[in-house]
Amino acid sequence: MIRADVPLTLPARPADPPAPGFPLIASVAPLAAAGVIWLITGSAFVLIFAVLGPVIALAGMLDARRTGRRTRRANAADQEQALVTLRAEVALRQEELRRLQWRRTPSANSIVAAPHAALRWTGSGSDVSLGSGAVPSGLRLDGGAGLDEHRDLRDWAATLPEAPIVADVGGGIGIVGPLPLGQALGRGLLVQLACSLVPDQVRLSVPENGWDWAAALPYDTGSVCARTVVVCEAPPGGASGKPAPAGSGLIIALAGTLEALPVGCDTIVRMQGPGRAEVLRSGVHAWGTGFRPELITVEQALRVARVLSDRAATAGLVPTSRAVPASVALGELTGFRPGHRVRQGQSRSPSLRCAIGVGEAGEVSLDLVGAGPHAVVGGTTGSGKSELLVTWVAAMAAVASPAEVTFLLVDFKGGAAFAPLCALPHCVGLITDLDGHQSARALASLAAELRYRERVLGRAGARDIVHLWGQDSGGMLPRLVIVVDEFATMLTAFPDLHALFIDIAARGRSLGVHLILCTQRPTGVVRDALLANCTLRVSLRVNNRADSVAVLGTDAAAALGADQAGRCLIATDSSGPVLCQVATTSQQEISDLAAAAAGEPRPRRPWLDLLPASLSRVDLLALVASGTAVDEYASDGPIPAPGQDCAAPGIRAKPGALLGLLDEPELQRYRVARYEPMGEGSLLVIGGPRSGKSAALASVVAGFAPVGDADLFGADVEAVWDALVQARRRLDAGGSPVARLLLLDDFDSVHARWDQEHRPAALELLAGLLRDGADGGVRIVVAAQRLTGSLQALPTLCQRRLVLRLADVGEHVAAGGAAALFDDQLPPGGGTWQGHRIQLLAPEQGRAGPDGPGGPGSPGSLGLMKRPDAPTLPDVAALLGLPGQTLLVVSGSPSRTAAALGAVPGARVVDLAAASHDAIAEVAHAGAPLRLSETQSGTAFVGDVDAWQAQWSLLGALRPHADLVFDGCSLADYRAISRRRDLPPPLAPNRGRVWVLRPDGTVHRATLRPPVA
Repeated sequence: MIRADVPLTLPARPADPPAPGFPLIASVAPLAAAGVIWLITGSAFVLIFAVLGPVIALAGMLDARRTGRRTRRANAADQEQALVTLRAEVALRQEELRRLQWRRTPSANSIVAAPHAALRWTGSGSDVSLGSGAVPSGLRLDGGAGLDEHRDLRDWAATLPEAPIVADVGGGIGIVGPLPLGQALGRGLLVQLACSLVPDQVRLSVPENGWDWAAALPYDTGSVCARTVVVCEAPPGGASGKPAPAGSGLIIALAGTLEALPVGCDTIVRMQGPGRAEVLRSGVHAWGTGFRPELITVEQALRVARVLSDRAATAGLVPTSRAVPASVALGELTGFRPGHRVRQGQSRSPSLRCAIGVGEAGEVSLDLVGAGPHAVVGGTTGSGKSELLVTWVAAMAAVASPAEVTFLLVDFKGGAAFAPLCALPHCVGLITDLDGHQSARALASLAAELRYRERVLGRAGARDIVHLWGQDSGGMLPRLVIVVDEFATMLTAFPDLHALFIDIAARGRSLGVHLILCTQRPTGVVRDALLANCTLRVSLRVNNRADSVAVLGTDAAAALGADQAGRCLIATDSSGPVLCQVATTSQQEISDLAAAAAGEPRPRRPWLDLLPASLSRVDLLALVASGTAVDEYASDGPIPAPGQDCAAPGIRAKPGALLGLLDEPELQRYRVARYEPMGEGSLLVIGGPRSGKSAALASVVAGFAPVGDADLFGADVEAVWDALVQARRRLDAGGSPVARLLLLDDFDSVHARWDQEHRPAALELLAGLLRDGADGGVRIVVAAQRLTGSLQALPTLCQRRLVLRLADVGEHVAAGGAAALFDDQLPPGGGTWQGHRIQLLAPEQGRAGPDGPGGPGSPGSLGLMKRPDAPTLPDVAALLGLPGQTLLVVSGSPSRTAAALGAVPGARVVDLAAASHDAIAEVAHAGAPLRLSETQSGTAFVGDVDAWQAQWSLLGALRPHADLVFDGCSLADYRAISRRRDLPPPLAPNRGRVWVLRPDGTVHRATLRPPVA
């Protein structure tokens, strides 16, 4: 933005370089030097050099003068360039100032060229442009040697040519000169005022002769208004000095002489010709200021007046015989009669024509069927959009029953505005932005609703809903009206819905689906493909012309008053905009509507309820029997009833484990969720604490019982490792003829309790089984709470994933779930399966059978599920009690181990650390193998790693014939003594477990003492 008060600086005049002086010293110095040299050498030729002094001095003076002239020329060129730059900056500022001043007070000729662009019905402006001329620009040039320097440039910068000569009509404007010229200027001033003053707030008074065109202006000439525009003419030879008309506010006075003007005009101008006028009096411009006046013809003024009248009439600003009320209640409308419904003729297709407000011609009605099939509503904040939608819905509910029309309300402002309408039986749902999952689910059902209606019409052989109703087939398909408040906000949250709404708009008429889309700014939000099918247009007050044009095709809605909430313009394909004051709807009126329709049956909803928080098997079978849920794997036989044996005659079990109920909103249905391990692959179950993992495993075990063997392992580091090793061996041996299912619960807990070397080995075993198990008839089901570290590779190895409740969306996505389906508030058993929400069967105590009671392995508590029996481990103490048994014990605590073994009756325990070398040699003197009496118990040599390394010869002598026992040792200790690199099986902590390495090289677990409680 250009600021006139920001000074510009003139370039400083460059100083002239000083005139060069005579170089006296440079001239005398060579003479003195030549004399000294002559005295020394005596050569007369040296005196010739004395002549060079004056020559060099003269040459220096000439060179200094030449340099001075060059410097002066360069300085002059720089100053001239700076002046050129300054003139360009001054011209730029003058142009910007001129443009801003003309924008504030457009000229009469610019208004004639584009009346719409100059329209500023603000109600307060009374400044007008008399014409164009030179005015002070306010630009100031600082610097320079004085005020006289660059006087022409300073005067040029301080003057703004071709600028508007502004005058305030509020102080009165007097025009002196020939009457035709004065009238031409007066027409221009009146046209400018007409573009600034609100028509319904100003009264106009003009002379009878020569001003007939002013009748076309949108101003009343008889009513009493706060402001009055008076145009008066002094008669030829009239008396001088008459006062201004009584009660005048804005005066434009015309007279042939100065004396004939009324007293009190603050601005007086004299017309000297069509292109020349001067200022005689002004509080702004100097006396004698000349300017070119703004003159327009009668035809030009009439054309502008008609355009302004059309705009004012469209905006409801022209006084009419019947004024539009500022407010009206819905109950005051004669067309609002709750419970009284009228159908046109015998057609069963209801009309949705209803009264929603009052206009200039009386009550205004809307017909979404006749004028639609879809509507778009625009309006800025506070204009009354929500109240319009509530009134419209209530009015339609008053003329049609729930069997004839239903409403789906979408409010992305929290839902408070539409909440009272939920009491109507017509309302099939309210979608808000407060519950993103419910909103996404409901909106996804809309596409399925279109397909459902197509199927209904197809079965009836009807081409559209009107044809269907005309068949009188006994089944009515109600119209569905989808009302969306804040359409732009909804699209921001769900951008993919725009394509769905375009599809609804294209096919909605025949299917009986109607849209009412409301948004603050339709421009850029409602696409042309959607807007083309919204033939019913309603616009409340908008902030700019583009939004009004986008809805109505005219910018009239931009002129609606900000203090007129509920004032709108309604346009259809067959009629132009109609002004209307929308009625307000009270809670009592909605209650009366609900009471009048209380006996009506509830209509079908376009989507099902949310999945239940708890689902029993009885509930699931009941949903299938009622048709609410479908079972795609249903056999030809009947569904087994609760308490009925699935093996009974005529009852066929369905394939796969019965998991629970799947929600498919895009198909408007529930589906029974099953998992068939042999056909679908391995399964990964991820869920937090108490999320339903164990219930899922119970269901899988129950469903797999008729197919093969299922082994379930809990968080047992030994059992899980052994199961993986045995499954790998069985697979390497060619597989099993019987299908096997291996279920690993809380695998992440087991994985965390393995040591650093067992973890990767176990994961390698599990990954191999997941990859190769199908060929050997082995399937794996892994359940875990979290996937961290190396466990993050499991989702890619499992063909199926069941994602239950998790605390973090990142974990949910990493487990294979969709981010849109993440919900940390899911009940136990709630999760994601095959891209849909699932609710698992709740555990049932004491039930059995894969698909019904009475069979083994029913889904129930984990205590009732099949678990493999834990193997019985040998007791080291019992082994030591056998005659002739020798044990070599490597212990992390030799004294404790020696005490435990010493309790064996007749056993001999040798502590390598406590016994002397001679004693040990005496015990081992019998040689290898060590022979003891058959009536004696065994002998145990006990020591830590260091002690055994010190007795390495003893270890070597006894090792081929004795078991090597490792008690409380690490893998490093095991490898240091055994000299083996393979992994022994992991040992569960606090159970008294030891490794036993037999002479044949096999390693197994054993117990040394009872587990510690």
